[in-house]
Amino acid sequence: MNKELLGLIFLPAGVMSMAAAALWQMHVVMAESYTLNRFKDKQLLWVVSAMFFSFTLALYIFCPNARKKGILFWVLAIGGAVMYFLAKLWLPLRK
Repeated sequence: MNKELLGLIFLPAGVMSMAAAALWQMHVVMAESYTLNRFKDKQLLWVVSAMFFSFTLALYIFCPNARKKGILFWVLAIGGAVMYFLAKLWLPLRK
């Protein structure tokens, strides 16, 4: 297989993988954020502040059930980004 053909495959596959990572992340957020109910009011201020600035990282720190689910998110996100950038590099779509 040459690089152009791989680029044609990787471009949509990378976009779909990153979109699947975003959908998976939304699922994890909706399914696991109920565990934040265990914090008292003062503690919740710090949790919400951390989630505001780095939501994904904070979700995996403060919601223990979400940690295992984070592996799929990172595989899809990083794999999709790598495929997308390799496709952009290999395809002769220069200006």
